[in-house]
Amino acid sequence: MDELLVRQAVVLRRLVSDYREGVLGLNNLVQRIEAVGEVLGVEPWTDAVFPIVLSMEQVNAAALEAKRVLTEADEASVENSLSELEALIARFESA
Repeated sequence: MDELLVRQAVVLRRLVSDYREGVLGLNNLVQRIEAVGEVLGVEPWTDAVFPIVLSMEQVNAAALEAKRVLTEADEASVENSLSELEALIARFESA
């Protein structure tokens, strides 16, 4: 596996961990995941991560628009997206 991808996988796993620990907010998480995609510049990654990020962006936008914190349903949706992201990272690591 490409060294850059290995380093970015570590970054992504740290971002997920930071979000789960409450160190990083959802908006920052989404922005940083998108930034990693830009650094990688790998179209298959970008295509695969797009629906995951879109789902989190929609949750974030709805909460911001309503000026509220994430609901339990929102948090469950984000957690589902994070699980999908972790699975995606694992697939790219094993490729």
